[in-house]
Amino acid sequence: MLPEAIAIVMAPTDTTRKHGIFHLTDPGGMGVIHDCQETGFHPHEEPLDGTSIYEHCSHVYMNPTVKFDMVDLRRV
Repeated sequence: MLPEAIAIVMAPTDTTRKHGIFHLTDPGGMGVIHDCQETGFHPHEEPLDGTSIYEHCSHVYMNPTVKFDMVDLRRV
């Protein structure tokens, strides 16, 4: 198992795709998110080293037969 967390992003305003699976870069993205004090949906600055905050998870795939529950943590 890889020591990481992934995010499945649903972006209804993106007309090029319905979803994406990403993970935070380490240390760049992890540092930006760790230091963020804002709440709710908001943009983030790029890391100081010029890398991206996140990158596409090429090793994660969607299995259409797996059952799961989606929980909106903003409502919990």
